[in-house]
Amino acid sequence: MKKLLLLFVLVLGAVVLVGCKRPPSNDGLHIVPPYDLPETADYNGSSVTIKFWHRMGAASQLLIQSYITEFNAIYPNIHVVEEKPAADYVALAEATSLAISAGDEPDIVESYPDHVAKYAEAKAPLPLNSFISNPNIGFSAEEIADFLPGLWAEGKTYDKAESIMSLPFSKSSEAFFYNKTYFDAHNYTVPETWEELFALAEIIKSSEAALGHNVMPFGYDSEDNLFITASAQKNINYTGFDENGKGRVLFNNEDSKNMMRYFKEKYNAGLMTTRSLNNDAYSSDLFKVQNLYMEVGSTGGTRYNIPTNRTFEVGVAPVPYFEGGLQKQIQQGPNISLFKKTGANAEQRMIAAWLFAKFLTSPEKTAKFATESGYIPVRQSAFQSATYLAWEAGIKENPTTDKEAQDRLVRDVFNVFLASQDRFFTSIVFNLGAKTRTEVGKLLAEILAYPGTGADLDKFINDTYRDHYNYIIS
Repeated sequence: MKKLLLLFVLVLGAVVLVGCKRPPSNDGLHIVPPYDLPETADYNGSSVTIKFWHRMGAASQLLIQSYITEFNAIYPNIHVVEEKPAADYVALAEATSLAISAGDEPDIVESYPDHVAKYAEAKAPLPLNSFISNPNIGFSAEEIADFLPGLWAEGKTYDKAESIMSLPFSKSSEAFFYNKTYFDAHNYTVPETWEELFALAEIIKSSEAALGHNVMPFGYDSEDNLFITASAQKNINYTGFDENGKGRVLFNNEDSKNMMRYFKEKYNAGLMTTRSLNNDAYSSDLFKVQNLYMEVGSTGGTRYNIPTNRTFEVGVAPVPYFEGGLQKQIQQGPNISLFKKTGANAEQRMIAAWLFAKFLTSPEKTAKFATESGYIPVRQSAFQSATYLAWEAGIKENPTTDKEAQDRLVRDVFNVFLASQDRFFTSIVFNLGAKTRTEVGKLLAEILAYPGTGADLDKFINDTYRDHYNYIIS
């Protein structure tokens, strides 16, 4: 594990350069200068209440509640109210935007970079530079270096000044999960490319049909990620910057449409499906009951891939790529962002929120959150923390309970995550980024579901691309 961690740290240095794209200019984002926090600033012990908004599932929410109890023991007069105003990231971003408009935004929120860019239109986010550099309550140079470089770099992708708008929190990527028991029984090789995957899917579908089984071999949970990742793998324009550094929506092009035809062909052949095309059922749920034999899903949801009573063994590998294309897969998972405050106790509220953010991202806390949730630890030292090492030492290679099987799979996913860092990328950040991401996911689902063929399909693809593109830029 120590050798693997060293390799991880070295490779992540390259990820900072190739994975997180910083705009050459402000790109029109209304990033206000960092709050001028005095060097002597500190929490003065006065009673303040701060709100933390998230969209976590029940288990993670309980863990956060336990963190709040621990934090409150250190700072008795800082009262953290955690709230779940939405069940998914998009709805959380929408709820936060509405709260900003009403002047009732939370103090701290789970956020993707595109969401922060949207909040910046209202000049709401709090740049953290002066908090981070503060000698009393900030991070030392060693602590900054302790964050995984690619994850830390994502928080400063917004302007040329490298305003730090977020801290990494529950980070993840995607992984290819497969029914290892089924693969071993049939001597199937784990596919590395999309071409290998769909060739295997054809074999699985045909062989199962001969037994009277109508099966769906493969599922991809996120239409958004499939569109964006496949575009990156084929080096197809999705979004980008113009010569003035302004963000542009670029996916409406023939290369992208041909990519869509590729996946449409596989869908029509009954070789793949996606979440929205399965009545919004997670691919992991279908995978567990063997309605799928392979699926791509978030590493943050790793535990959900273990079937009850371990009816089969689960394997994990990197996301497939196109033969001759780039080996890319998306870096994802939310960060945590803070908001500017005004009025009475404004500075103390911001300091309190900052102290809670530091607490959430401390080595032991990120290690515990990772080992219980499946999200990657965001600090290098977390992998050598007492919490992580104790958890790793307890992994059973031959699990006898579902929990033991889940822990082993999470460990395997962490290892795949660490070994695959040179593949990770993040989309550029600009004010239409979140909207573009949502719309290309809808576009993909609509085209896959369209029943037409030939000229009718071509027209539908062209019209669908045009309509979603026009909606984004309108």
